[in-house]
Amino acid sequence: MWHRVFRRNPSLARSQASGAPQNAAQRSKRRPALEPLETRQLMTASLAPIPDVAAPAGQGYQLALDGSASNAPSQTFTATSDNPNIKVDVADGQFWTIHVQHLSSETGDPTILNEPMTFQFFPEVAPNTVERITNFSNNGYYVNTGRFFPRILAGFVAQGGSNSATGTASSSGLPTIGLEVDPAVDFNSYGQLALARSSSPDSGDAQFFITFGPQSALSQQYTIFGQQVSGFDTLTELSQVAVSAPAGGSEVSVPDNPVTIVGSTITDTNPNGALLIDTTSAGPGQSATITVTATDPADGTTSVQRFRVFTAGDTTAVRQIGDVLIAQPPALGKFYGGTNTIEVNQVPAPTIPASQRIQVVVNGMLDRIQPSADELSQIVAYGSKANDRITVSDDVLVPATVNGGLGGRNHVKAGGGYSIAHGWFGHTTLVAGEGPNRLIGRAGRVQFRANENTAYAFAGNARGRATNGQTLKPAGTYYRFLNNRLVPVLKIKN
Repeated sequence: MWHRVFRRNPSLARSQASGAPQNAAQRSKRRPALEPLETRQLMTASLAPIPDVAAPAGQGYQLALDGSASNAPSQTFTATSDNPNIKVDVADGQFWTIHVQHLSSETGDPTILNEPMTFQFFPEVAPNTVERITNFSNNGYYVNTGRFFPRILAGFVAQGGSNSATGTASSSGLPTIGLEVDPAVDFNSYGQLALARSSSPDSGDAQFFITFGPQSALSQQYTIFGQQVSGFDTLTELSQVAVSAPAGGSEVSVPDNPVTIVGSTITDTNPNGALLIDTTSAGPGQSATITVTATDPADGTTSVQRFRVFTAGDTTAVRQIGDVLIAQPPALGKFYGGTNTIEVNQVPAPTIPASQRIQVVVNGMLDRIQPSADELSQIVAYGSKANDRITVSDDVLVPATVNGGLGGRNHVKAGGGYSIAHGWFGHTTLVAGEGPNRLIGRAGRVQFRANENTAYAFAGNARGRATNGQTLKPAGTYYRFLNNRLVPVLKIKN
């Protein structure tokens, strides 16, 4: 039987007193005094901040809850959502920890010595699969027989549980089990634990895989039965293991030196947890505030974190042409009294190794086009005939050209990469970002908010066209940002 994951697409007032006696008295009062510890309660519950999440509408999203800073051996979690269409639940399964080992074969190939990865099971989603993996762990299968990771494909998955160091065609000898899927649990992140199988949906056995990032081509095709909650450094190292193509094969995924499981344990307690976000009832452009509370059951102390969940949709205002991302709000007309908004942000992507992606929010809706920052050479955002407010976050390091609209009152802000902010029509305020920037606007209709990163600001006057119909270069005044203000200069060196 050929057990493997079939890849469909390769690819958020100190007082001052006088006089010695009084000073002495004050010093005496300031002396630290012993306090009875019995009257003080040490806070042990912990929950790390949770970044905002962009979840696909009509699907689901799973993420880890980091309570590792807690002094407690275990914590309980509760979660609530303020939007009934975006539901949230806390996983209640046991925790599976595997220890991994790998010896480096060359420079750049990491050495992994008995390093752990811990997952929380989803028995509410995949009860049969969880039971099977639990039994295999308890009877020693994963350290004695199915102990190898024979397939590691960076950007895709690490596949383990095989009795072969180089092949995935192994079997536990037990009858296979069927597919267990839930529309609210899908391949939208990293560290997701799923059951490998052959081409038949009912061929699940002992091999499993761990995702290095979203894998939409696998959605509802493989059983997801857990989420990684700790040991992400180990997962990152796995993604860096040196691999080669097998004899007669083309996929470069077989580790040059074996990757083995040297420990496999099931426990009921852990300070971390996993959250299941259900957006199957949510339409595009919805959002929710999620409140998560971690509680130390030993002393009742709590820690609370809040984050936002957004469902992306088609705003019709964002498109990608090659390596250029373009955003323009709808043209609502010259006399439209409202404001179009474009917000361009750079946020961490749910991938191992870590990466960044660009998100664009148009009039409050997150657009579904969210390319990797590494694949873009330029961002272009420009307005329409309405009032436009265009903001490129200082987190955005991709070079950006940002233009105000063709009328109205516009507010344009540059980002953290090299930026050109431009406003010629209407009345525009151009705001410098943290990156190198140039501000260009029409004299009498532009206001500059420059900073020390502004190469220059130019207030120009239109000169019409030459006799041959060509547009003449505008005349105007250049400014430099000196001593915290703009100063006119005669010449600018590019």
